Amino acid sequence: MVQRNPEFSLLIKYTADKILSVILLLLTAPIFIWVAIRLKILGEDVFYRQRRVGYLGKDFLCYKFTTMPKGSEKDGYITTTADDRPFKFGKFLRKTKINEIPQLINVVLGDMSFVGPRPLIREQMLESFNEEEIIEYYAMRPGITGAGSLYFHHEDELLARVENPQQYYRDVIMPHKFIFEKQYAANWNLFQDMKIFFLTIISVIRPGRN
Repeated sequence: MVQRNPEFSLLIKYTADKILSVILLLLTAPIFIWVAIRLKILGEDVFYRQRRVGYLGKDFLCYKFTTMPKGSEKDGYITTTADDRPFKFGKFLRKTKINEIPQLINVVLGDMSFVGPRPLIREQMLESFNEEEIIEYYAMRPGITGAGSLYFHHEDELLARVENPQQYYRDVIMPHKFIFEKQYAANWNLFQDMKIFFLTIISVIRPGRN
């Protein structure tokens, strides 16, 4: 169902995002403390901040817990289950999706939403799209989860099976995600957001059910 007058519903969406993210930040405070202590013991920074593409193609700093040694991003932005760059605790954070929790800060700041197209690196986007298409891709605020990322929730496993992960991501995954995110923006409604959000939780809890 197409949202005919989305302004008020979007206001509800983004207001609810901020309220819920503040609540979740308070509830996950013990996790923040635990992860911060573990990372400091390992000699790593607590947060990994990276410039990502956001709403209408504008960049912002995206927060995550650190999962790889400094400088690892120089070896490429594609990660798979076979990637040996994440340290042991980092692999645990990635597998459990705990590394994504700091993006609640981005939701509070208004850079992100709970549901929307995943924020990607501009260089990564430019391999598949021009600037106009990037703006179209981010017609909605980027999300912690989204239609495309839900469909490819096993993306790291899929990329580990192909010979050239970067090429496969560029030529296969990104075009499909573009279609999903265009359809999401065109047909957006609050019910759809709730559906994507809860299906994402199920996919994290039961990762083997692809």
